[in-house]
Amino acid sequence: MIGQIVVQLAFVPLLLRVIGQSEYGLYQLIGSVMAYVVSINGVLSAGVGRFYCMYKANKDEEKMENCLAIARRLYVVISVLCVVVIFALVLLVRFVYKDAFTAAQLSECSLMLLIMGANMIVVMFNTLSVCTITANERFVFLKISQLACLILQLPLVCVFARFFGNALMVCCVVFVTNSICALIQAVYEKRVLKIKSTYHGWDPSLAKSLLRFSTSIVLVTLADQIFWKCDQLIIGYFFGPNQVAVYSVGSQIYGAYMSVGIAAASVFLPRVSEIVHHNHDFKELSDLFINVGRISLLTCLAILGAFVVMGDDFILLWAGEGFHNAYMIAVVVMLPFTIDIIQNLGLTILQVINKYYFRGAMYLCIAIANIFLTLILVNVIGIVGAALSTALSMLIGNGLIMNWYYSKIGLDIRRFWSSMLRIVIAAFVAIFIFCFIYSLRIDTTISFGQIFIYACIYLLLYFGFEWVIALNSGEKKLIRNLIKL
Repeated sequence: MIGQIVVQLAFVPLLLRVIGQSEYGLYQLIGSVMAYVVSINGVLSAGVGRFYCMYKANKDEEKMENCLAIARRLYVVISVLCVVVIFALVLLVRFVYKDAFTAAQLSECSLMLLIMGANMIVVMFNTLSVCTITANERFVFLKISQLACLILQLPLVCVFARFFGNALMVCCVVFVTNSICALIQAVYEKRVLKIKSTYHGWDPSLAKSLLRFSTSIVLVTLADQIFWKCDQLIIGYFFGPNQVAVYSVGSQIYGAYMSVGIAAASVFLPRVSEIVHHNHDFKELSDLFINVGRISLLTCLAILGAFVVMGDDFILLWAGEGFHNAYMIAVVVMLPFTIDIIQNLGLTILQVINKYYFRGAMYLCIAIANIFLTLILVNVIGIVGAALSTALSMLIGNGLIMNWYYSKIGLDIRRFWSSMLRIVIAAFVAIFIFCFIYSLRIDTTISFGQIFIYACIYLLLYFGFEWVIALNSGEKKLIRNLIKL
């Protein structure tokens, strides 16, 4: 996952240089539009993952096979719906942005939507392969295949930029590499894991359960897209593609932050399913929730502290001049976002115990309120106002409401937060000392090499204080084992 993040971060300055800030803004804007269509994919993917893992825990081979076969049939219907939606979006984008974009940009956006629509259908049908690979806990293969295809995008963009230096070319490269990744994962699923999707007859109760369970997932996915993507759509409407590019640079930072933070929680769906369906033990779930949360918080604060102190200099080196606001956008969102990241396992628990609907309904309401607050703050303080609106919404939804709900379903939230206190105190001490050290540097300009050296100093300080103040014996053993590797 670190490899994926490094490649993604390398992709941003590459795109800014080969296609320019305006074209990069177009690319991100179309990505924001397509994110809403991709949320349709959540109609089944989360449900398939839950029920397939449940049948696997119960060793019911026939239902495992039938679950995949029924899902494939439902995906055919959903893909037709997606095609209709994409053509409607082409018309909508041309109408909404006709005053902010040139005629050439609008035509390019239309073609990009069609290419990304085809990409989405490929990704959608590959979701079943990802679900089965995850259920069998083959995470190394899954991540390596994704990383390899992501790395492939870099040389392809460099080669084709000589002939087609625009955002449409990037969309084509993404479509090709995602198709290769889907093919590799499908072959692995069939040839190595020997996964079968034999159709044993239509099961109305299973189909209804898949759709009913996934409705709550769709609400959350849609709300996520409103949180993370509506800002760029609003900024594009008021300020054009250049400011979308600035905001997108900030969003790349907190997107990478999220990927690292949820790495620990992302592999626990099979384990949570086993606890729920075999043991029915909420104390064991609370212990797992706390242990994973502590590991996630240790990781998050290591990144957050370094970025708060050095992030402005890093963005200047990474993206270039004119992206100072990207630093403020990233920091404003990352601070409250940390709460959601360290409690990410809670979402998996809600899915397994079929209590996800509350999260979906609450999150959608908060996300809609975020749109109106964004419209107000963007007109008052500019594009940073969009980030501030998102941060406030997350603080209320993820910080207050969801913690109340976690306690209602039986998770020990009081013990969760008390176990985090020492980690936070040790981090504050390390950040304060490092901020003082960083302020003593003589040169006002800084290089990537110097940032790396300062980052190493910070990490030594950070993990030194965490080791002495916060870490328990199990966590110290985990770090020793990682060092041995």
